[in-house]
Formats: sequence, C-alpha cells, structure tokens
Amino acid sequence: MVDKKECKNCEDCKKYQDQAFELEVDEDLQQERLNKFWQKYRWLIYTAVVLILAITAGIQLYQSWWLKVRLAESDKFEDAVIKLYGNQEADALPALTDLAENGRTGYQYLARLEKAGYAVRQGNTEQALEDFKALMDSNAPRALRNVATLSYVGHQVDTADPDTLLAQLDPLKDDPAFIGMTAELETILYLRKNQPDTAKDVLKKALAMPNLSEVVTTRLQALQQMLENN
Repeated sequence: MVDKKECKNCEDCKKYQDQAFELEVDEDLQQERLNKFWQKYRWLIYTAVVLILAITAGIQLYQSWWLKVRLAESDKFEDAVIKLYGNQEADALPALTDLAENGRTGYQYLARLEKAGYAVRQGNTEQALEDFKALMDSNAPRALRNVATLSYVGHQVDTADPDTLLAQLDPLKDDPAFIGMTAELETILYLRKNQPDTAKDVLKKALAMPNLSEVVTTRLQALQQMLENN
C-alpha cells in the first residue's frame, strides 16, 4: 500500500520538475531572441557607442580649447589695461581694439567699455558715446549693457532730447542694482521737461524699492530734499 505522504511528495517533485523545465525553455527562448536581436542590430549598437565616445571626446576638446581662449583673452585684457593706466597707450589701445572687434569671450565687451572710458578721459565725448551705444546694442551681458546705457545717458543728460533718453532708461528703473543712478538721471530729465512733480514721484518710487544700499538711499533722499525746498 502506497504511503499518502510519499505520494504527495512525488506530486510535489513532479510539479517542481515541470516548473524547472518551463524555466529552462523560457531561458533558451530568451537567449535565442537576444542572439537574433544582436545579429540584427549589432552594427547600430557599435555605431551608437562610437558616436557617444566621439561626442564625449569632442566636448572635452572644446572645453579645453574654450578655456585656453578665455585665459588668453583675460591675459590680453589685463595687460592692456595695465599699460593704458601706465601711459603706454600706443601698446594698450591696439590690443583693446583687437579684443573689442575680434574677441570671442566676454572680454570683448569689457574691452569696448574700457575704450569708451578712455575716450571720456581724453575728452573725446563723441567717440565715447559711439562706443557706449555700440555696447548697448550688442549681445553683452545685461549688466554691462546697463552700465553702457547709464554712461551714454549721463554724458548727454543736459543736451540730448529728454524723451529719447528717458526711453533708454526705462528698462533699468526696476533693477535694484541700477535704480539709484537711473532715478537721479530721470529726475534731471523730468526737471528739464518742467515736470517737477513727476521728478518727485520718480524719487519716491525709487526710495520705496527694497534692498537699497545706504549710499543710494542717502543720495536719493538728499535729491528729494533739494526738490522739496525749491
């Protein structure tokens, strides 16, 4: 007579063997599919790997080249500025001009700004305004374009058309970094237009801006007090 417990164990063994067989068949099928996939697409995979390696190498080479360009232009700009303030204009100005016209990094814009500043110091306002305007219309970082705009307006705040200058200042009046000088220039321009109340409003709005430095606040308050007394 067969022991029921032994019979049960035999059934379990058979069930386990069937599952093992099914797993083995599945593994064989998967291996076969992988082999077919590899045979069909191996050249695409090879190409993708080569492209990834080439792109990675290209990026590294470009970054290395760009770093060399930046360092070279940095050294050239620094050397030119030192010579310019050391009364060696004959050597400094050609270097700055070359950077301003042919530079590939942000130093081209710094060179333009330095050239414009030199023109101001030499009393050549016309050339300075031309250089400031070129920088304003360039792709320079916004901060540099704003500096050029303030300089451009500031050097003709008493002479040029007030409405034109006010339009040029308009993008700067909400920028905390430039609000002080912008408000001062706007005040002068509105006074030229005989609009003292508007000038006072400009100062009031500027003083309400958050995070104003103590120096800027003091200047604007002094200008505000002067308008109130007149």
